[in-house]
Amino acid sequence: MRKILNIFIITAVIFSLAGFINKSVAQSNPQNKDVYNEHLMMATLYQQHAAECKALYYQAFNLAKMMLDKDLANKKLKGKRAVVVDIDETILDNSPFEAAMMSKNASYPEDWYVWTSMASAKALPGALEFLNYAAGKGVAVFYVTNRTEKETAATLKNLRAEKFPMADTLHLIPKKTESSKESRRLKIMEKYRIVLLAGDNLTDFSAVFDKTSLETRDAKTTELRNEFGKRFIVLPNAMYGDWERAMYDLYKSDPTKDKSDIRKLLLKDF
Repeated sequence: MRKILNIFIITAVIFSLAGFINKSVAQSNPQNKDVYNEHLMMATLYQQHAAECKALYYQAFNLAKMMLDKDLANKKLKGKRAVVVDIDETILDNSPFEAAMMSKNASYPEDWYVWTSMASAKALPGALEFLNYAAGKGVAVFYVTNRTEKETAATLKNLRAEKFPMADTLHLIPKKTESSKESRRLKIMEKYRIVLLAGDNLTDFSAVFDKTSLETRDAKTTELRNEFGKRFIVLPNAMYGDWERAMYDLYKSDPTKDKSDIRKLLLKDF
């Protein structure tokens, strides 16, 4: 009996060690398929199925239209008008890509270019109506995205398929070398007055949010609170964003903590 018990204990220890080793390998090797992305499940389901999420998009673009109309009605304002929008999770829905990452137990950027080359992302609620309304009022529409230049053709194909206005190389401004969108916004401002900016990431609005900590992001959001709903139009995206990177950065000096550990550590309970 004691011999059987000893064998059972040794077997349990071996399996425990194997699990620990496999997890450690997965953390050290980004190509390993065991990427622990189950946390995306509820966020992706929310994006795809929650009527509340759909309502937030309609609310945001309804508000954008109200603010644009207010600006158009002000005859004292001079210069050519423009609205600047992000693409991913702002006007085009990439939640099928996130779902695919879960089913494959993979993570971005794996297969990202495969997805964008399909040019099959659907327009998000209210986006098409608002941008076509703006274009119809003589307002320039600029798509400032961190999709890369090699994705330009496929992105334009996607925008045109969904019937977005001004879908051309003049109005689509992809990332060249840097992720910050500030220089691209400033370039637009040389010829236009930007009435509104719409995006799902705070870096879509101002350089003060570029590569900042959780604490700074929070503080700057409070400082700029009067701009949200007025000049900055925020869209919902719980699947990914700079907020996630900022969380992981809190523990980047501690190699013993993986992303799953960090997410749990940052949860506030009672």
